[in-house]
Amino acid sequence: MARKHILHMLTPLKHMSPFDVNMALDAGFDAVVPYVDVSLGEVTGLVQDAIFSRPPDVGVDTGIFIAGKDASLALDMFEAARKAMVPPFQVSVFADPA
Repeated sequence: MARKHILHMLTPLKHMSPFDVNMALDAGFDAVVPYVDVSLGEVTGLVQDAIFSRPPDVGVDTGIFIAGKDASLALDMFEAARKAMVPPFQVSVFADPA
């Protein structure tokens, strides 16, 4: 069975940007899962659910995307996501607030 490429998209906003969802799907992700109204305090739990549910070697096929409109909050969420990882359970994480 082929490994699936999954992108978990986190935003503190009420809605995930359709632009970002379309871009992720067009980039080739098999699954794009938006999480909305995410608070800074929820980032660690969401990231750890994503990393611990797959074997470490599948980390390269899993990504965390942090969206929103507040660049400062996006960077704080990025840092929380980075700190939530426990080697060898690591995935790519990036922030791109509008």
